[in-house]
Amino acid sequence: MLIVKRRFPVRQILLYGWLPSALKKLVYRLRGYRIGRGVSLAFGSVVIGRDVTIGDGTQIGFLTFVRGNRIRLGEHVHIGSATMLDTPDLDIGDGSRINEQVFVGGLQYPDSKVVIGRNCQIMQMTFINPTRSIVIGDDTGIGGDCLMFGHTSWLSQFEGYQVEFESIEIGNSVSISWRVFILPGTQIGDGAVVGANSLVRGRIPERCLAVGFPARVVSREPEFPRPLSGAEKETLFRHILKEFSAFLEAEGFQCRQESGLFCVNGEARRGWRRRRASWRMAVRTKTLEDEAVPLPEVEVFLSLRHIPVEMRQAFSRRGVMWMDIELKERSDAGNELGEEVVQHFRRYGVRFFRVKDASSSSGRARPAH
Repeated sequence: MLIVKRRFPVRQILLYGWLPSALKKLVYRLRGYRIGRGVSLAFGSVVIGRDVTIGDGTQIGFLTFVRGNRIRLGEHVHIGSATMLDTPDLDIGDGSRINEQVFVGGLQYPDSKVVIGRNCQIMQMTFINPTRSIVIGDDTGIGGDCLMFGHTSWLSQFEGYQVEFESIEIGNSVSISWRVFILPGTQIGDGAVVGANSLVRGRIPERCLAVGFPARVVSREPEFPRPLSGAEKETLFRHILKEFSAFLEAEGFQCRQESGLFCVNGEARRGWRRRRASWRMAVRTKTLEDEAVPLPEVEVFLSLRHIPVEMRQAFSRRGVMWMDIELKERSDAGNELGEEVVQHFRRYGVRFFRVKDASSSSGRARPAH
């Protein structure tokens, strides 16, 4: 054979995988990798590439390898344990999560690539084969045990059997349920939902529900998704906060809500250390254009409505973590209470895009609310 490519990079794992994260990053920087601050590379993990960029706060799990010619991992990317990402061109956007035991690889060409947008999540045991290219938009979720194949080839094309090598395109804010099989040439529009155990081929339009084998559209706007009134959004918002309070209390924290404030008292843990602390979060459901000054003295500011630029800037100057549900945006900096709020709202499909500059929005397309 002229080309030999071992499936598992045993040599690199033996050379670098056992090193502690700090030493591993030093070795990689000496090799020309661009690695940001707060990056964590767990025991047994390796990154193998010619052109490698890893953004601030990214974490790569135990016994995981990432291999390719060009690798770009954005900021705050999380890659789980025992995951194998092996493709010539890999681009994962800020805030995206790849769970445990995800495999990217298989039959590929030199120009094969995987592009995953920001705030995406790919659940465990999913197999992705980018024979040509697989592009996934922002805020999209891929369920576990899914299969995404960029090729269909086994029996001889000279004997009349079909052989395909085509790209797959998945839009922004798409939900792919568990055990979905996506075939070559598939295009799925923004905001679409594909039901579990479906087989997808061809084009699925925007903002619809498709299920079946093969998948067919069974519901679309205005029935799906059903728009909510302002009052319904406020009711849902209060329900989520009530559940959030119950979660914290189950963990031993004391919660109190009064006059637009959500107060939490309890024991914070950081490594082996424990300390008693309290946090305050301001909660707003109405428009904030005429919000009274001075701004509340809190650690977290959570708003159902859009937060004006001036307020964002004022909060950022004071070190307050803010979250804007209407635009699904948050401040880049965080704190213990705010990060718990972010994780809780993910349960309801709200994934906040980090905004470094409080004077601007995140700038990527998202579906209308």
